[in-house]
Amino acid sequence: MKKESLKIKVYKSLRLDIVSGKLTGGTRITETAIAQELNVSRTPVREALQKLAQEKFLLAIPKAGYIVEDLSDNEIQDLFTTRMEIEQIAIQKAIEHITVKELKVLDDNLEQTKACIKAREEFKITKLDIEFHTVIYKAARSKSLFRVCKNLSDLTIRYRHGLNLVPNLWTELLQQHIKIYQALISKNSRKTMEAIALHAQLEKSSLMDLMQKVRSDAFTKEDY
Repeated sequence: MKKESLKIKVYKSLRLDIVSGKLTGGTRITETAIAQELNVSRTPVREALQKLAQEKFLLAIPKAGYIVEDLSDNEIQDLFTTRMEIEQIAIQKAIEHITVKELKVLDDNLEQTKACIKAREEFKITKLDIEFHTVIYKAARSKSLFRVCKNLSDLTIRYRHGLNLVPNLWTELLQQHIKIYQALISKNSRKTMEAIALHAQLEKSSLMDLMQKVRSDAFTKEDY
């Protein structure tokens, strides 16, 4: 049990470093280096790295360790498009099954997001963003659909957090969540589907713009 707890601790630490951008795409990591950095044995590190590779956060390189996944623009667009299409299925089911209690959780989430925006707490904004969508996944009342949605959500976390490092996008994110929440309350299928589709589309396009700017800035720094 102690070994499993240590594995989970190492896993969460590495996962946070990847999601937060501390470990950027293309970074090579090894069992030995991580074990030394965290002052633990290699076994829990090996198990944590294998789990992260299974979840597509890392790419295993035979006899050379792992590399933090760095998706191409097309792969990122495909990932967000797939997430959007699956979420549309989930929210359609959620309209039928979401409870008053779950709607209250969404309402509380929106209030907490407002407070975090005011306090400029970007990490908490990302956490609340994930929690908002997770409530909807659960409300679909499908274990299989929940697992698929959660996996796609996890794969997009570090990119979504990248968006949440841009203060200008915070209010837009909140307004989109409010529209989804209001549509769910009204149980209006068309409005709900439109709201979730618009949210995903704007999220994807904003991310593409952000990545283009980051790469442009990197090019400028490297060549001049």
